[in-house]
Amino acid sequence: MKKLIKTIIITLFITILSSCIKSEKNNKIITLINKSDNAVLFQPLVLEIYNTDDTLFQCAGNFFGFGISSIFEFRCGRHCNWKTELNNSKYLQLIYVDKDVYEQYLGEPCDTIRKYVPILHRYQLTLEDLRRMNWTVVYPPEEESDE
Repeated sequence: MKKLIKTIIITLFITILSSCIKSEKNNKIITLINKSDNAVLFQPLVLEIYNTDDTLFQCAGNFFGFGISSIFEFRCGRHCNWKTELNNSKYLQLIYVDKDVYEQYLGEPCDTIRKYVPILHRYQLTLEDLRRMNWTVVYPPEEESDE
């Protein structure tokens, strides 16, 4: 009888622990998947929902973003999680460009990059969007069926 109780307690403990780990991962990591044939770069930016700025990407020190060839785990940061970072008044903007095209203009002024490096796609994701997508963003966007 004691073995059965110990087994139940251990099983319960493992179940609770694994759910905490899953919750922690979901609050800290967004998995970005590139299903295109080309390597892409993405630039993340957390914006207020009421932000109406037309500037699609930021050129701080001529740094565009992060490269993705197939899968990239995008972490919120060491001391934050996406749940608190993307509260009710914010969204995460992800801008995608072709890595090879961008690298042709690396070192050029920001206005040149904006003119000659086309934006392939822009996501504007709220916390609810990310939850619905199971914390996974796929590029190019998967077509939604009209059925």
